[in-house]
Amino acid sequence: MSAPADRVLVRGLRLWAHVGVLEHERQTGQWFELDFSLGCNLSAAAAADALEHSLDYSLAIQALQRQARTIRCLTLEHWSDQIFSLLEEIYGEVPIWLELRKCQAPVPGFCGIVAVQRSRRWSP
Repeated sequence: MSAPADRVLVRGLRLWAHVGVLEHERQTGQWFELDFSLGCNLSAAAAADALEHSLDYSLAIQALQRQARTIRCLTLEHWSDQIFSLLEEIYGEVPIWLELRKCQAPVPGFCGIVAVQRSRRWSP
């Protein structure tokens, strides 16, 4: 399936979570940032000016904030799978693209950002 022409996009969702390979990352927690896109046809929502014909992003944001408070795992890859599952529970099997970033990777001498980019039912 190619990338949908229409999508709902959320950028820069900051989440505090207990994810990381190092024990102190899982104990103390740290900031992560998430961007995600949900593919959908927005024509009906645009024509009717009605949210019920779109994908309500507030549902995802609130659910992801709850998930971040409870998740405990080692890798961004595993957490991204949990994010896919959560978004599919809310919206069904829509095309999803995401980038999940660890804001401060504990690597000596490195002050950049590390991330995983993944997609389901979405190809460029």
